Amino acid sequence: MSVPASSLLTLLQLTLPGRFSFLAVDEARAANLLIEWIALDINAARAGEAWLVSGADLTPEGVRSAAARDIAAVITIGLPPAPDTFQEALIPVACLSGDENIQIVYRDLLTTLVNRGAYLVEKGKEIQAQLTQLSAEGAGLGGLMAAMGEICTQGVIVQDKRLEVLASHSPMRLASVWENVLRHVTVPESLPEELRDRKVAGKQNELKHQPLPNGLARIVISINVGGVARGYLSIVDKTGEMTALSRVVAEQGAVACAVEMSRSKAVREVEKRLRGDLLTALIRGDLSPRDARLWTDRYGLDLEKAHTCLRFFWDSVEPPSVRRLETLVNGEIAKQGVTAIVNVLENQVICFCEVAPEKVRPEEALNLGRSVVDRGMLTYQDSRPRCGIGTPAQTLDDWLNSFRQAGQALEMAQRLAEPRPLFYPDLLVYRLLLQIETSPELKAFQQEILGPLLDHENGKELIRTLEVYFERNGNLKKTAHQLYIHRNTLIYRLERIQEITSLDLDNPETRLALQLTLHIHKMLGNSGR
Repeated sequence: MSVPASSLLTLLQLTLPGRFSFLAVDEARAANLLIEWIALDINAARAGEAWLVSGADLTPEGVRSAAARDIAAVITIGLPPAPDTFQEALIPVACLSGDENIQIVYRDLLTTLVNRGAYLVEKGKEIQAQLTQLSAEGAGLGGLMAAMGEICTQGVIVQDKRLEVLASHSPMRLASVWENVLRHVTVPESLPEELRDRKVAGKQNELKHQPLPNGLARIVISINVGGVARGYLSIVDKTGEMTALSRVVAEQGAVACAVEMSRSKAVREVEKRLRGDLLTALIRGDLSPRDARLWTDRYGLDLEKAHTCLRFFWDSVEPPSVRRLETLVNGEIAKQGVTAIVNVLENQVICFCEVAPEKVRPEEALNLGRSVVDRGMLTYQDSRPRCGIGTPAQTLDDWLNSFRQAGQALEMAQRLAEPRPLFYPDLLVYRLLLQIETSPELKAFQQEILGPLLDHENGKELIRTLEVYFERNGNLKKTAHQLYIHRNTLIYRLERIQEITSLDLDNPETRLALQLTLHIHKMLGNSGR
């Protein structure tokens, strides 16, 4: 009977996944060894066929006889006596678990050989049903990865849209290189170019074969939800060992992962709304102490500890969505392992971060603010996230105060185009100026002191000279060095400033007035005129 040949490895993986091992031959050779038919009687077996026999009946002489007949491989039910004697066999010897019925195995192997296409369809349905059941039982992505790995006996990785590994499973033979594989696939350039555009990938739904370092390869497919790639699934093994089963597992696994990721996202959205409502209630003081403690305990917050408010905002003409900023904040919270509660309020992201008690500077919050700003500038180069941080709230009654302080610090960060997070106590004189910025006297004072410079044709250059001069505490050498000008040029500019303003820079009161108006000018900008 003429039927399409199948490799020994593919035949066993499709028919008996995870229930076989090789006594003689490695999987790379088994992946390239074609099997044309299955025979139960060695005397009836022909060249290119596999001999299926009980392990108890197999002897080294039987293997030599099979090799003499050009039989492609021997498949045993159960281990043969003295299995070590078959290590150097002339042909491959594959061993199935001892509790298999030889007639049923024979039927299933022939079914796979005769009608592999239909068998793959049926196998796909079985895998889909198994993964669906696991998902319904709450196995999560980790459970799905383990099941897929056992089915195809290969490495499996699921990643989110940012290529962060969500879960993985590795067979023992890949254990020594698995960490390197996980590091490699998280590099954006490692993703096949056809999958990098998530909208395009979401419509193609195609498997991509890709070589990996250290003699490995992978099949990668996008996990699509709503026509957009929400993540990626990879099947990893040594080069040349991908089979038809690998493709079926990848295709069915991507569907199962899409369902699981969608469900997880829906749960997260509900949790996010509940956290947001809780945060709003805590800031407003809408909850009694008892109710506040009950709700915060549920989300892992300890109201007995200090918390600091951070407020974030995109500062650009066409900013990314506030949800992307929220994703950045949540991502950095997870990386740093801090305890925090986050919510979106109009165009800002509000976060209360647990900090060490009785400390003036909340280092946990400051580090979180810096990491979010740095990540935002790296990810969205045309937009700058600004951050304001309040003082630690030692009790729930202080949360509103920390929230307001963070808002003032955020406002100044935006006005001053400050690239770093601004901590409220560091605002110093700006804290006072913010309280009186609507006063006509403030603008009048700025105009009186700085007006002549602002109206001068070289006003910007002269004001910048004054700013650096005061920043360097009047040190001429350091000021000239920072401005990249000669010391004599600096002296000339300072003399011109005195001529234009009729102010004496040697007078301490005048110097104080100038420094104050420079702060007012920074805060008010052109609106101060």
